[in-house]
Amino acid sequence: MIRHDRTNRIVLVATILGAAGAAFADLAPGRLGLLAAGALVCLVAFVFWPWAVLPVGLVGATAIIPALGDGHVTFIVEVHAGVLATGAVALVTRRMLSLPGDEPVRTIVDLPMLVLAGIVLVAAGYGLTLGNARHDIFIAAYELAVAPAYFFLATHTLTSEYRLRAAGILYVVLAGGLAVSQFTQPGRHGGLLSVLVLPSLLVTASRLRGVRRAGIVLLIAGFAADITLAAYRAMWLATGLALLVLFVRAKGPIRRAVSVAALTGVLLTANAVLLSAGAHARAVLVGQELHQSAGYRASEAAVGLNVFDHRPLLGGGLGQSVPDIYLPDFAVTNVGPTYHVFYVMILANMGLMGLVAMLWPLLRALRAGLAHADGHSLAFACLTCGFLASAAFAGPTDGHWELGLLPALTLLTARLENKAPSSYALEGAR
Repeated sequence: MIRHDRTNRIVLVATILGAAGAAFADLAPGRLGLLAAGALVCLVAFVFWPWAVLPVGLVGATAIIPALGDGHVTFIVEVHAGVLATGAVALVTRRMLSLPGDEPVRTIVDLPMLVLAGIVLVAAGYGLTLGNARHDIFIAAYELAVAPAYFFLATHTLTSEYRLRAAGILYVVLAGGLAVSQFTQPGRHGGLLSVLVLPSLLVTASRLRGVRRAGIVLLIAGFAADITLAAYRAMWLATGLALLVLFVRAKGPIRRAVSVAALTGVLLTANAVLLSAGAHARAVLVGQELHQSAGYRASEAAVGLNVFDHRPLLGGGLGQSVPDIYLPDFAVTNVGPTYHVFYVMILANMGLMGLVAMLWPLLRALRAGLAHADGHSLAFACLTCGFLASAAFAGPTDGHWELGLLPALTLLTARLENKAPSSYALEGAR
């Protein structure tokens, strides 16, 4: 009887939200109505399948932004923040309906991530007192708070082995479909979604045999080709370092999977470049990317480090910006609050306090994952190593959310593999 009542409540909520979405799409003109209707559809789906929040959010946001033709930083942040908000509302809705399976997984990184979120709030208040622009404070706050946001979203939605497996399969399907649809599009810039899945698929391939293993290896090769042709040097660095650490730390089967997948990826990429005009055009862009300089990143970083030098402990507060600065080989522009070098952004906006708060949870999760000789937790820890290195050369407009997602996946998979020490991945609150 209780289960029947819960089903009725779920159907009622879904019907109301669906009707509201359809009505809003008719009443609200243009892009706003489309986004609102999409958010309500996602909300209903997330109430039924909370494990779909991260796969749908990550791939969907990446796909919809170019489709709408708006690459402005504010719009990009708003779309990604909207995905987070939709997932959070879905979790609250499930809690109100008393649905089972939503008890969050507690880990040793919970406290450090909470501290990081608190310091971001303090830095935002500090930025307000210094007179920083509210719009810049919003942008900087999102890009720095996105790490704990994605961490807690993962530990609240991927609470079981079934949910982790379902989310992983959905992510591979969606990311693979996006990569295939854009494989022959010259000028496509990215590869991040493909990077996230590569080491974990290598671990999966090492545990399979026969046709299934061959299929996973071909899938890995496709993702590797997408990363190679993405012409994004930060993703090359993240992938290369992750695979190197995985090869060094892992056992024999994973090493052989890395070697076979690398050879298959080279052959697949070479054949695609030879047979497809679009893939050939993307390969030409890769060559151009290799010969391009870092541009104005060094001079931009020097401006941020100067802000940090004047306020080393707290930085210039969230939203700090230096107006009308001439950057060699670029133009006169306002520098900040975002920087191409992520660590410079942290130092300029939050000082040493912010840098310590950002590295604390990452290093604890990294220590847990690297303690393994195999398993998906090792794969995610290796990816964390790669992205910690690439963050020194990249500051994406949607923030380094992978630095929140990867520690969560490292500890969640370590918990399920039952190999990490209990001090690294806790089943309940400490």
